[in-house]
Amino acid sequence: MSQLPKILARDTVSCSRIFHVESLQLEFSNGEHRTYERLLGGKQGAVLVVPMLDDDTVLLVREYAAGSHDYQLGLPKGRMEPEDDDPLPGTA
Repeated sequence: MSQLPKILARDTVSCSRIFHVESLQLEFSNGEHRTYERLLGGKQGAVLVVPMLDDDTVLLVREYAAGSHDYQLGLPKGRMEPEDDDPLPGTA
């Protein structure tokens, strides 16, 4: 298994009411240094569902994507509500 990169620095780039953008300064095992940015969600958590009809068929939903201002196919997803301790009870 590959060795995880070492996090040298972590800085907040931007925050909104929904997201937090974080910049990571990383050092990989081969000595390479890179800067990555990642988008963190809220503290409530989120869910992503992969609905399978059978071993070869995945269902997708068509939904509006604000970033590209059009409709796209994707997996059903959403944020968890505070009362949703277990998003899918009985599936663990």
